[in-house]
Amino acid sequence: MAGRLPDDHFVLGEIRRYTAPPMHVLAVNQFYWPDLSATAQLLGELCEDLSRAGHEVEVIASQGTYFGGKRLGATAVQKGVTIRRAWATTLGKKTITRRVADYTTFWAGATTAAFVGRKPDVMLALTTPPMIALGLANVARVRGVPLVTWNQDVYPEAAAALGVLSGSSVAYRGLLAAASLTHRLTARIVALSEGMAKRLIAQGAPASKVRVIPNWADGRLIRPLPRDGNPFRQKHALEGRFVVMYSGNIGAGHDIETPILAAKMLAQTSPDVIFVFVGDGARRREAEELSRETPNVRFLPYQRKEDLAESLSAADVHLVSLREDLEGLLVPSKVYGILASGRPVCYIGPRACEAAEIVRSHDLGFTGRNGDATGLAQAIAELAADTTRRQSICERSRRTFETEYDRHICVARWSETLREAMSAD
Repeated sequence: MAGRLPDDHFVLGEIRRYTAPPMHVLAVNQFYWPDLSATAQLLGELCEDLSRAGHEVEVIASQGTYFGGKRLGATAVQKGVTIRRAWATTLGKKTITRRVADYTTFWAGATTAAFVGRKPDVMLALTTPPMIALGLANVARVRGVPLVTWNQDVYPEAAAALGVLSGSSVAYRGLLAAASLTHRLTARIVALSEGMAKRLIAQGAPASKVRVIPNWADGRLIRPLPRDGNPFRQKHALEGRFVVMYSGNIGAGHDIETPILAAKMLAQTSPDVIFVFVGDGARRREAEELSRETPNVRFLPYQRKEDLAESLSAADVHLVSLREDLEGLLVPSKVYGILASGRPVCYIGPRACEAAEIVRSHDLGFTGRNGDATGLAQAIAELAADTTRRQSICERSRRTFETEYDRHICVARWSETLREAMSAD
């Protein structure tokens, strides 16, 4: 089992190799600490590490929150990062209308706020909401500041694939033109995978500007813990069961039908196997309906960040899924936390996905296509029966994480990319 990674001096050492002298970074995203959304946590970790390395870091975020309702204060300082919150509605994500209202008001507030304050050395914009980067590209041009975009998905293609937009609509064509213009106006364009990089280049992103930096997990926070005596397993009466866990967003881009059908099959043949869905999202209620009267499927809420080592290590194997038509448009980043916890992965989705490639190239479990419930059920049954193979995968999983996807590695690459953007033509 891998030990705990060293503390902050290790992270800072990695960053400082690339970033002296200090930079003044202005980052913009709709959500930030203390919000629990994935982009809020990733940006928070990046900004906190840059701040600890001696850089001046500001963030512009919304006063609203991911799930709506709560309104945050206009200013704050968190772990050395100055946060300025633009006014925006906080209606949440229950309907498209509410989402658009939150997006639009934040877009207006954030672009205005980005004009205020001391001129930064470099700006960083996440692509949430999708067109926030275009507004900030114009701000960056006026202020003479290079802009780096961080693409967590590819719009408007992802919206069309998810049925939010028609691929032949005026709105789709307009968003596609806006994305292409944004790419031309930015200094560097960061994609999460090679597949996503290809999608962005097809949109009009100059290949010379594109950099691939995957999302990450924090190996100091998430680490392998023993299966036996795990507090999460004890709390939820999972002792003695073979736990197949889906942890994270149960969203529109994920295949839930195949895992639940596999669970139904295993309920008949392997009664010790239990599927535990930990999280929430647009398809959770649908997943609950699909698994009704299936005794080996349970649903639990999101876990606190500080409890992820226990919850992720409580699994014997983890599930990762992606819809077939979303390859290169979305990347299921939950895979990095799974690797950090040192557990096998059963992946269902398009073969060319980054997650599938990680599992195949390092022999970390099973990869299958959407709809292959029989193959998934068989793979889970085989892993449950082969303790020796499972332990070997656990060791490779953590080793792969430590060499490629730990927080300090990816943050160092980000620091280098921001520095590179400052000297770009």
